[in-house]
Amino acid sequence: MKTVDDYVNQLYKQADPKHPDTIEIKEETRVHLNESVDELKKEGYSEERALQTAIERFGGIDQAEKLISLMEIRQKKLAIWLLRAGVISLLLGCVLFVSSLFIGNDNDQHLADIGYQSIEAFAKEDTEQLQRLYEDEALILQATIERNESSSSPDGEVLKQNEFWVPDLLMSERFYRDDAYFVWFEVIDVRNIGFLAFLMGVSFYYVLFTVWSLIRLYHAGRLTMGWTANMLFLNALGYLLFIIKEKRWRWRK
Repeated sequence: MKTVDDYVNQLYKQADPKHPDTIEIKEETRVHLNESVDELKKEGYSEERALQTAIERFGGIDQAEKLISLMEIRQKKLAIWLLRAGVISLLLGCVLFVSSLFIGNDNDQHLADIGYQSIEAFAKEDTEQLQRLYEDEALILQATIERNESSSSPDGEVLKQNEFWVPDLLMSERFYRDDAYFVWFEVIDVRNIGFLAFLMGVSFYYVLFTVWSLIRLYHAGRLTMGWTANMLFLNALGYLLFIIKEKRWRWRK
């Protein structure tokens, strides 16, 4: 004899059994039918007749199709949100990277000015001017100056030394010299920050677009190993190939 569990599993066989919404709806349906069956049995119905009546009152396949459609709508909304988030991440990464290039070029000029002014102030032994030059320069982590006759390593007199740690990935070096002295800077390079932001934006986009494309494949009934690998390795190009293939398939059909 058919049981409530058998009926519920059959009813939602088209839905993803591992999806949280499917699990929740199946449990709600199971609880509702069991309560209805218990009430009908108390009224004198047999087990089989009580189950049949409870199913008829529940709405059967029509009700299940409505619930499954609702789940699909939720999944599609989630997929759209993922796609938008991915595209925004990519665009934001690109904007930050391009902006960092312009800012970095301006900073290069500014750092050069500080470097050559440091040489002039050091030659005049103007310590106050040297202090003023580096007071508000947060991007300069370390600065040293020495004579050209010395080794080109930064072992000369320290003009500035920051104690806080900065990842090497974000830093770069600058050298400025005249006939007598050269200055060495270790600075935070905004272009490195911009490039890192770009890589993060591309990574977020790649992951979110891949998830979105897999959801689209699932709803199109094409979630195979081949198409999954296609999306993973080719990303947007892979999805474009999928669209072309789908249009040809529909045209032949």
